[in-house]
Amino acid sequence: MSLAQIFALPSCATYTHPSSLPMTDDSLQDVLKKAWCGGRKGHLSALSEARAWALREVWQDDGKTDYGMCTYIAGKVKKIGGGNPTRSAMRQFFEKLDEDPDWYPGKNLQETFGPPSVITPRNQAIVARSAMAMKERGEEPTYPALVANNQKQLLNPETGEVVGKKRVYAILEERCFDDPTNPEDTWVNRARLSKTALTDDAKRRRLDWAVDLQSENHRPSFFFNNLVWTDICNTILARTEKRHKDMTLARKGKKGWGSQNSKMDSKDLRGKRESLKQKSHDSIRVYWAPILTRGKLHISLLGEDFPGETPEGAAMLVAKVRAALNVRFQGSNPPEILFTDRGQGFYHINGGKIRNEYKAALREHGLRAYYGDDASVQPGSLQEVMLHETSVAWIRRREAVTQNRQPWTETVAEFGARLRGICDHINTHFDVEGLCNGLPKRLELLIDAEGDRISK
Repeated sequence: MSLAQIFALPSCATYTHPSSLPMTDDSLQDVLKKAWCGGRKGHLSALSEARAWALREVWQDDGKTDYGMCTYIAGKVKKIGGGNPTRSAMRQFFEKLDEDPDWYPGKNLQETFGPPSVITPRNQAIVARSAMAMKERGEEPTYPALVANNQKQLLNPETGEVVGKKRVYAILEERCFDDPTNPEDTWVNRARLSKTALTDDAKRRRLDWAVDLQSENHRPSFFFNNLVWTDICNTILARTEKRHKDMTLARKGKKGWGSQNSKMDSKDLRGKRESLKQKSHDSIRVYWAPILTRGKLHISLLGEDFPGETPEGAAMLVAKVRAALNVRFQGSNPPEILFTDRGQGFYHINGGKIRNEYKAALREHGLRAYYGDDASVQPGSLQEVMLHETSVAWIRRREAVTQNRQPWTETVAEFGARLRGICDHINTHFDVEGLCNGLPKRLELLIDAEGDRISK
């Protein structure tokens, strides 16, 4: 190997004595490619770092201020695996570069980071084979399905709990492929849809609501001690294996697992969303309600024959809330103010006036709605702000990992028992008390975002 060839390597490359290297142009090119273009997915390669450094040098030599520089350079470089770094990531990269007088492109380049996985290589291989086999059978290898079929393999021995989605998805990315003749073409989670943006009018209404509620100057303890958050929710339970598969395919959502070269195969395409929401001969709809107050969550099973999101259903829910409060607050003063969304069972869609059935039930059971007879000030698009919506997200997530291997055989009574177990798990392992104290902070975030969506 010539001196010119050695100096062509970036300094992040590990030097190997020339006598141990095959003296072929192909092998040298492989070494160069790995040194300049390799690294951790989602980070900059040595080549991209060098390009970013050069662009900054040119920018500064032109006498420009730093304003806009990081945004401009971030748009000119790519991360390993695709996509541009953020402006903040670019700024942090330059800060790191300036603080290190011995910096060079690709310094500290690593292929793997963090502690070793709690899932052994053998168990990872079992999970990967299970995922690929499911896909071949026309089933979607979702997180709940993989957990249901690989409970033992996906157990964290340190916590006794199933590992999270991130660890399972890493196994799919590292070990799963569609084409046996091309195992290097491993699965990626490809984007399918984008989230719907809020309109300017919706953002304005959300901002006005937050300012109005904050202006009431309630102490944080008022919301914690007096509010009961609840809603009417439901779950579709498949009654046949075919319906279960249809629902699994429909849950593919924004992304789906598969190799790049097989993305047009039928098994990689999404199912009909209607199967998740519409009850038919091969499914049942089971209603339930979260009841969140004073640092605890209760889930009330409303049943298969519940009238749903109707005024009659809202009245029946009030009775369920009162019963739950009576059991929990025996001999003490229970909270009495219900905070719900503006669902059609609670309020008229146009105008926000309270439904007569809901109002009568509140009066009968000694409860009241936060906005009384008129909730017109409350927007209908407050999903991520409402505290009970967070509890519902927790329930849905736990629903996924507690699903049995043959979900279509689960009875309503068994589903109710599963909900009770989910409730116990959330109260034990989740910060429910913090959630019940969370409204003032969410109002601040909503005002700071000028009514746009917030990240809690």
